Formats: sequence, structure tokens, C-alpha cells
Amino acid sequence: MKKFVTAAVLLMLGAAGLFNGIALVSDPDGGTLGLSVDMLPEWHTWDYRYAGAFVLVALGIAPLVCAAGVIVDTPGARVVAGVVGVIAVGWTLWQYLVLDIWAPRAYTGLTLIGLLLAVGGIEALFTGRRRIER
Repeated sequence: MKKFVTAAVLLMLGAAGLFNGIALVSDPDGGTLGLSVDMLPEWHTWDYRYAGAFVLVALGIAPLVCAAGVIVDTPGARVVAGVVGVIAVGWTLWQYLVLDIWAPRAYTGLTLIGLLLAVGGIEALFTGRRRIER
């Protein structure tokens, strides 16, 4: 069951990351997602291109590759899923604290997914260590 839930959450995160990342890279002004460069703080002089590349790779491609690893039972895949979860929570904090963007619905979903993956990764890490010690 843990394998199924982890893979499903990673697939949802990866699909959303691909969609949003491609949208931000192909339309760096953010219009495709209803964003505007004016939403960014004054010190942020560039557009959404770099953020989109990060989302595409870290929250799109990486979760999908990790989901494949979880599905085929690659050793350590659930631990890597936990790292992806930490990155998702970190990205949420970065948007809120540094970029000063307020999107509570997006933050809630991304944070919950990130925490679920992170807790699962920690659990897999300690379960794996106990097996090695025996």
C-alpha cells in the first residue's frame, strides 16, 4: 500500500510540475498560469523562466523518475521520494518567504504532498537501516 500511495503522489506531483514548468518556461511572463511579472518583488528583476526550469526539473521530471523507481522497487527510491518531498516544501517556503507570492490553495496542496513524501522517506530510511543492522 505504501508503494502505491507513494507512486501515486509522485505521479500527481510530477504531472503538475511538468505542466507548470513547461508553462513558465514557454511563457516566462507567467500569463499562461494567470501570473504576472508584476507579482514578483522589486528586487526580482527577471521573469519566471528560471523558476519554471526549476519546477520542470525538480517538481516535474524528478518525481516521475522517482515514481518509476518506486514502482519497480529500486532500492532507496522511497528515500529519494522523501527528498523530493522536502524540495516541494522548500519550494513552497521560498515562494512565500522570499518571492512574497501568496497562493494559499497551491501552498496547501504542495506542502501536504511534500510532507507526505518526506514522512514516507524518513520511514523508509529507518526501516531500511533496521534491516541492514539485523
